[in-house]
Amino acid sequence: MIPILNPADIKKIENIINLNSKEKKLQKKAVKGVVNILTKLNPSKLIIVVGAGLNGEDGLLIGNKLEKESSINEIEYFHSINSNSKSNNLNLAKKLRIDLNEINKYKIKNKKGNIIILDCILGISGKLPMRPEVSKNLKFINNLALKLDAKIISLDLPSGFDPNTGLHDKNTLNSSHIIFLGYQTIGTLKDPSLFTSTSHIDLGIKEQDIKKQGINYTQAIDFNLVKKIFPKRKDNLYKGKFGSHLIIGGSDQYPGAPILSSKSSNISGTGHTSISTSSSLLKEIINETPEVTNFKFDISKNLDDSLSAFTSISIGVGLGVNEESTKKIKDLMYYLSNTNNKHNIILDADALNVLSGIENWWKKFKTPTLITPHIGEYEKLFNIKKSDISLESIKTVSKNTNLSILLKGANTIITTPGGIQKINTLANGGMSKPGMGDVLTGVIGSLASNSSINVEDAAIIATYVHSQSGLLAKEKYGSTSMTASNVISFIPQVFKILE
Repeated sequence: MIPILNPADIKKIENIINLNSKEKKLQKKAVKGVVNILTKLNPSKLIIVVGAGLNGEDGLLIGNKLEKESSINEIEYFHSINSNSKSNNLNLAKKLRIDLNEINKYKIKNKKGNIIILDCILGISGKLPMRPEVSKNLKFINNLALKLDAKIISLDLPSGFDPNTGLHDKNTLNSSHIIFLGYQTIGTLKDPSLFTSTSHIDLGIKEQDIKKQGINYTQAIDFNLVKKIFPKRKDNLYKGKFGSHLIIGGSDQYPGAPILSSKSSNISGTGHTSISTSSSLLKEIINETPEVTNFKFDISKNLDDSLSAFTSISIGVGLGVNEESTKKIKDLMYYLSNTNNKHNIILDADALNVLSGIENWWKKFKTPTLITPHIGEYEKLFNIKKSDISLESIKTVSKNTNLSILLKGANTIITTPGGIQKINTLANGGMSKPGMGDVLTGVIGSLASNSSINVEDAAIIATYVHSQSGLLAKEKYGSTSMTASNVISFIPQVFKILE
C-alpha cells in the first residue's frame, strides 16, 4: 500500500508505530529495500550524501549494509550538515566507522564507470525557502553529477523539493530516479514531471494504521494494488463467462477512435466486443479487428433483450457533437431509465460534451457509471473552474452525482461515490497524443464486462495497464514518436505480468 499524505501525518503515523515497537521496523524495511535496489544497479562507485535528519540516518545505514552485503567496490560518504544542525548523524558515522566529509570539499578522482549519487539529505523534511547554505550544496551536487556523468537517486524526494506545496528550490537536485519509502507526499502531485522514474518500498503500513489516527488519505496505484484486485482467469470457463462489451462511437470525422477502442477492448479480457457505429466505418473496423461484431443501436426497437447480453457499455469515442450523437446519448439515457438490465456504463469524450448541455443528466444513469473526462471536459460538465478542482472537491462531486470519476491528466485521479480515491502518479509526456483516451476506454469497458470486476476496479486496473504500456512504448519509441497504436501493442505484455 502506497498512501499519499502530507509530511505531518506521515511523521504522526511513524511515531505511533515506532512507539509500539521495540525496534525500528520501518527503518529496517526501508534500508533493506534500498539496498536491494542499489545492489541490482551495481554501481562502480556510490557516493552517499546525508543530511542531519532521518533521511541521512537511513543513508548511513544503507551504506553500512551495502559494504557488508554487496559487491560495490567503492562507497564514499559526504554530508550537508551545518554547525547549527543536529549532530546525531555525525555521531552515528563515528559509531559505524564511516569517514564522513563535507560534500562541498569533494575532490574528483575517477570519472569512469556507473557512478550513482544517493541523495539522503532532506527527504520529507525539506521545505521552502531553502537555507542558502543547503541550496548552495545542492547546486554543487548537481554540477558534480554532470562532471562525473553520474545519476542522482533520491530517497523520498529530490532535496530542494517542498513536500507540502510541490514547489522547489532553484537548485533542487536533478534526480533521475526517486525511491519512495512507504509513502508519497501530497506535494508530488503538483509537478509529476519530476517523478517519471520511481520505485516504491512497502514498509508494511496498513490501512488501519492510518484510519486509527483519523487521517484522510488517498492511495497511489501500483503493481501490488492492481495485482490484488485483478482476478485470475480460470482455464475451465467459456467466453460467455467473461461478459460482453458494447462500444457506441465513431463518426466520419473521427474514424480511428472506434478502431483503437475495439482493439484495446479485444485484448483486455472481455468475452466479446461489439461496435455500434456508422455503416461507412464498419468495413475498416472489421479489417483492423476481425474479432468484433456489429450491433445496431436503434431505440425504436425493443432493445431489452438484445442489450441484455452486454455487461458493459461505453459510449463517446469519436462520436462527434451533432444531432445524431445527441440522439444516441438521449436514447441511451431513455433505455437505462426504463430497463431492468444491469450494465456497467463508461461515458467518454464526446458523450461528455453532449451531456454537459443537459441539466442534471447524471440522474438518468442509475446503473454503475464511470465518466472519464480530462480537465476541460470536467470543468464543462460540472460548471467548475480549474482553480477550484481539488482531491476533496472531486470527492464531493462524485458523492453528489453518484458517479465514479476518472479524471485524466499527468496524474490520473479515480474517485468513487463512497469517497475512495486512487491516483496514478506516473507521468508520461508521450501519452499526450491523439487516441490515448480511446485506448483507455476500450480497456476499461473490456474489464468492466467481467462480472467479477466492478466499474471502479476496472478503472484502476485499466489505468495501470494503460500507464505501464505507455512507459514500455516510451522506452522503445521515445516520448516524441510513440503513438496510441504503440501503446496497444504493449497491453498484452502488461497483462501477462499481472497474471
